[in-house]
Amino acid sequence: MILSDLVGWFSCQDDLADEDCRDPEVLERLIRGVYTHAFTANTVSREPLACALADIMRRAARLMPPIWKQRVAEQYATYLAPCAIALMHRLHHTQPGNEGYGHLWQNAGGFQVCLEFTYLAQNINLSSDLYYSAPWQELRSVALNLFKAVNDVLSFPIMENPDEDVFNLLTHLRHAHGNSVHQATQNVSQRIEQWAERFAHAQAVLPAQLAILGFDERSQEQAKICAQALHNQWRGNIAWHLVAPRYQTVRFNGE
Repeated sequence: MILSDLVGWFSCQDDLADEDCRDPEVLERLIRGVYTHAFTANTVSREPLACALADIMRRAARLMPPIWKQRVAEQYATYLAPCAIALMHRLHHTQPGNEGYGHLWQNAGGFQVCLEFTYLAQNINLSSDLYYSAPWQELRSVALNLFKAVNDVLSFPIMENPDEDVFNLLTHLRHAHGNSVHQATQNVSQRIEQWAERFAHAQAVLPAQLAILGFDERSQEQAKICAQALHNQWRGNIAWHLVAPRYQTVRFNGE
């Protein structure tokens, strides 16, 4: 129930950030208000989004150690900049350049927050040395790329004006690299295949790499369980997009 509530909450958050809000100050205030209400002791806000995420976090935090909530908070904080920057581009009818695009793109969908709930679902809290180790961070980063890229490919044709979604990778390739829609789709599809192969390799060698770094068998097993959960998530993300009704209607007719 917690995970389904989180997915529903992010649908509302995305609608606000992508479509409903046209004022940068209001958007920043709302996102910061959500952060304050959900992750700090300040519970003054009565905004529906803030109260809803705070409720989700209260229920989830009972099942995990305090460090888990702090990590979720850190990931949610990275969601503000892409949302605000995207809104500024929409208001001024501009597109972001290549510099710094990759990091903003990866965090623009909020998947980094959802990924932290993987540990909740598995009832595993990775130790700090494992969580921040190079092998695990590599796996996590590739998983985020897969989540976001799949969303970009399948959401692009359902938008009437994809140019407004500046952190859709297809939109970026069209404007920054001169790709046609077909070329951009092929490009991102190839990246998805490459990232899937990279993830499979990183998952396969994860236990050995952790052993080299001195992690014991219990830590290796915890990482293996979480890695498989990430694998199931990004594969499930593809399946969900392919059957969800909202992704079946093509609205974009341009080139």
